[in-house]
Amino acid sequence: MKMNKISKFEFRRAVFHVLLGIAIIILALIFPHRVQWILFGILVVGIIISITSLKIKMPFIYRMIVLFEKPDYIEIFPGKGILFFIAGSLLALKLFSQQPGTALAAIAILTFGDSVSHIIGLAVGKIKHKRPFSEFKNIEGTIAGIIVSFAAASFFVKPIYALIGAVIAMLAEAFTIRMGGDNVDDNLIIPLVAGTVIYLLTNYGII
Repeated sequence: MKMNKISKFEFRRAVFHVLLGIAIIILALIFPHRVQWILFGILVVGIIISITSLKIKMPFIYRMIVLFEKPDYIEIFPGKGILFFIAGSLLALKLFSQQPGTALAAIAILTFGDSVSHIIGLAVGKIKHKRPFSEFKNIEGTIAGIIVSFAAASFFVKPIYALIGAVIAMLAEAFTIRMGGDNVDDNLIIPLVAGTVIYLLTNYGII
């Protein structure tokens, strides 16, 4: 199978995405009662840095932004990807605080599913989704994202729940959901959908 060339930028962002997610999962395992406050503090500091970076280009911070942020957002919302990833993880931990396994499974699906689907879609994607899914995303990427995120989520919940959560979350990721004239960030959609599905299966499912 012929592979398309992936830019260093896209690969770097995907690797950072995975490492960030793993770090959050480890934090949640080590500090289960404090992780929400830790992430909230990081999020607040990150927002302050993002706003400041619009006016002042701090050398090290700006370099990090250029390395990992999409060019479209550098001048309007620096650090958007990282901030929304942390916000999505925090959302999962807060909403599903009574079921830590569900929260961690949702974060695992976000961490691995989103990154892998994007990279595989760029590398080997040939078949575009049809409407109502986004025509800019590939079926191969979605399938790869489902497989990897299912495997990761299985560490925290029943495999069948992990599979169903991964499938529905990655299909939701393939949609383009718009609110207020802008696309809703995948970093919010994926953990919310995955966590909700697994929560419902855990509490009300017949499987």
